[in-house]
Amino acid sequence: MLGHLSRIAKPISLIAGFLFAVVGSLWSFIVVDRLGAEIKQLSDVKADLRKQIDSLNSIASDYFIANQQGDLIFILAQQSNARQDVANLIYKGNMLDRATPVRNMIGALAIAKQLDYRQAYDSYEKINAEAQSDFSAGNFTRLKGTEKAIITQGQQRVPLLLDNLFQVEKAINARDALQKKNRLLGVVASSIGSFLLLCANLIAMRAESK
Repeated sequence: MLGHLSRIAKPISLIAGFLFAVVGSLWSFIVVDRLGAEIKQLSDVKADLRKQIDSLNSIASDYFIANQQGDLIFILAQQSNARQDVANLIYKGNMLDRATPVRNMIGALAIAKQLDYRQAYDSYEKINAEAQSDFSAGNFTRLKGTEKAIITQGQQRVPLLLDNLFQVEKAINARDALQKKNRLLGVVASSIGSFLLLCANLIAMRAESK
């Protein structure tokens, strides 16, 4: 009985050891690597979302500063003792400063497919040009209203992007935990396979010694 068990122990250990080793290797290559690819893809999405959020916040901040300066310039230019030639130059300079973040916001919204770039850009350029050529309260107010609508549309995307970012980070954490678990399973399977192969060798050495 013991001899029979000794004879079948070696092939069983060899077969079981080989199978565990193969399963451990395949588990690492197929499951763990697949999860790694998914984590990499999600990480790229996360980086893009952060970039969009930072860009939108930066654009809004730049516009806020230019808008505050523009309001002050416009009010001072309306004073009776203001030199209109100098005031006009400063005013037009502010038109250029405030146009940059607005154009950037139009571009960001167009990339996100939130508006038609050509239509929005041409419409804004026309209003901006009118505000520069006719230094009046009506044109300035109209320009501010158009800019506010564009900047506000961009700012309204930030909470949505933040929610998407939270969901992506949650998915990354879940896959990271699953990857660690599966990596451990692969190591355990490979270790069992190595142990069984070692047992087979020991059995063979013992048989030979007899």
